[in-house]
Amino acid sequence: MTSRSDLVALLREHGLRVTPQRRAILEAFGDGPAEHLSADEVHSRASAALPEIGRGTVYAALAELTEVGVLSARGVPEPVRYETNIAPHQHFRCRLCLRLFDVDLPEPDTSSLAAAGFAVERVTVTAEGICADCTDYDEGLRAGARRARTKPSEDLPEGVAAGMVDTPLGSVSVGATGHGVVRVVFADHADFERLDASRRRGSREARQHVADGKAAVADYFAGRPMHDCAIDFDHLAGAATLEATMAISRSQRASYESLDSTAVASERGRILGSNPLALLVPCHRVTRGSELPAEYVGGAERRRALIELERA
Repeated sequence: MTSRSDLVALLREHGLRVTPQRRAILEAFGDGPAEHLSADEVHSRASAALPEIGRGTVYAALAELTEVGVLSARGVPEPVRYETNIAPHQHFRCRLCLRLFDVDLPEPDTSSLAAAGFAVERVTVTAEGICADCTDYDEGLRAGARRARTKPSEDLPEGVAAGMVDTPLGSVSVGATGHGVVRVVFADHADFERLDASRRRGSREARQHVADGKAAVADYFAGRPMHDCAIDFDHLAGAATLEATMAISRSQRASYESLDSTAVASERGRILGSNPLALLVPCHRVTRGSELPAEYVGGAERRRALIELERA
């Protein structure tokens, strides 16, 4: 980036418009690639060339330029993590859930620094990437969704009552025992046909729970508070994870590791990937840290539609 034409070419190469603000920010790095500037330093230099540039504009532009690969950033990102282990040790930072893990990594050889006149007092190594829990959760999520679409559930009790409700995302089947709802599934769920064959069957109590479940689904798509309906958790695997997910409100997101459940990451993924109570248990609101997974028991397109519906 030695000339204005170089800056213009660099921005255009990354699909960015050439604006006075972006140009002033990149020109702030005039001393070459060995320079490491803070956002305040960039603002100070950029404002000398473009006095009207605001601090917020600089911060936003730096984030954008880093995201597209024009700049790189070094430092400790939020959130800051504190620990009682004050002995020197190494870490792994997950870029999704943002957790830090203590790891055993070899310290780099600093003898060349000492030879160059640097007095090394402390070396901290932090590896970054995706942690084992986030990987396990994603694999469990995919396995659970795949199973839900291809293999009927073994824990679906005999004699359930069932009913159908039409939604903007296709037909949804609701199944219930005499104690509460046990299934709310989309048409491509493996239990859908079994429930379809059970329509208008079951006890009077079970049929009432079906009616309550159908009313709750209709309320969801209408944007109303959902009709209260009982759930028969005795016939549901992973009840603790499902109940914890139900606590996520329509306006919220929660990462899988924050759910109040003792299940390990892969098990949480399998439970939510095969979620037997779509919409009642809003697993589409569960994230993998900062990432919203594409996998969903009702399919990726339905998940996107649900997120858009709630955003609207």
